[in-house]
Amino acid sequence: MLVLSLWAIPALIFVIYVVRLRPAKTAAEDSVTRSISIHRERLADLEAQLAAGSLTEAEYKSFRLEEEKALLADTGHQQAMTRGDSRLPWFWAPLLMVFVFALASFTYSKIGAEKAVNVQQQFQQISAGEEIQPEALDQALNDYQTLLESQPENIEGWFQLARMQMDLQQYEAAYNSFAQVLSELRKVDHNADDEATILAYMGQIEFSLGKLEQSLALFEESLQFGKSNTALGLAGRVAYELAQYEKSIDYWTQLKNANPNSDTQIIDGFIEQSISALKEQGIVYDPGTQVTVQISLPAAWQGLTSDAILFVYARPVGQRMPLVAKRLPVTGQQMTVVLSERDSMSGAGFEGLDEVEVTARVSLTGVANQQPGDWLGDVAIAALSESESSVSVSIAQP
Repeated sequence: MLVLSLWAIPALIFVIYVVRLRPAKTAAEDSVTRSISIHRERLADLEAQLAAGSLTEAEYKSFRLEEEKALLADTGHQQAMTRGDSRLPWFWAPLLMVFVFALASFTYSKIGAEKAVNVQQQFQQISAGEEIQPEALDQALNDYQTLLESQPENIEGWFQLARMQMDLQQYEAAYNSFAQVLSELRKVDHNADDEATILAYMGQIEFSLGKLEQSLALFEESLQFGKSNTALGLAGRVAYELAQYEKSIDYWTQLKNANPNSDTQIIDGFIEQSISALKEQGIVYDPGTQVTVQISLPAAWQGLTSDAILFVYARPVGQRMPLVAKRLPVTGQQMTVVLSERDSMSGAGFEGLDEVEVTARVSLTGVANQQPGDWLGDVAIAALSESESSVSVSIAQP
């Protein structure tokens, strides 16, 4: 159908040209011819009036000059039309049509329409549940990739290709496609969660390929942009495989805290496995007292630059010096941060305290000391009577 259209449209344009423009041109030529004849008649009439004495010499010259100017202009129009006919006679029309057809065919086959139609037809067969040979499926993906290579900015297309490649366990190809998505995504305004999702997919691929260290690095980068159950769970799994047991406990604990209403029995089992592994190494795992802080930021957080840093800290009630603190990138309007003994600034942690003040601050320049223009959070009191405590802190713009 598309091929037929490419041939039919130029033909239709040519017919319109013949049927409508040619009569219009003929009418224009007739009009100019009549105008020239009228100007010549007026010149002859002016000479007759001068001879009869009804016009003075000055009036005659003035009127004749105006008529001669108009006659000269119409004569120029007539000559231009004549030259136009000599430059493009009728036998050029078929040649012009052949050129248009050739150009349309070239555009269709070379620039991408033909490939787009082929890919669409192949995917329609796949989605319809028709039996597709593996070779045909590979060809469909290869054709789709070739098409997308001419459209590198097509983020949605590259993402769809990456997901299909990943589902078919074409991991290396999927990784490259996700890398293309990430590259293009970072060139435009986007949601931080989207970046986190792509990084998590890339981490899963590296894990499937057995590249554990690269996988963990990607999951950790993903978690800087947004907390997802997938990234937290798999980061804990990869850390466990790398014998980084305390880190695996930390990620699985964050996963548990992020889903307080879910059945955490499986997560608790994973944590126990890491604790047992540490025990076999002669290490007694003691997380100490922990405070979970739910951070809320204003909607304008998306306008922050990469220099902005979130500081979350706990201090003795009524004092300014923090006991424990964390320094994190701002990755979302809602963030969950866990403060523990491992975040101690002096080694003492929460020792000897029944409660602490918890607050947060967004430094626009990343400087630890408070600066004018920083976004400040309110102060919440966290009771330390239990091993785990939870508070909420809201941050506001100045």
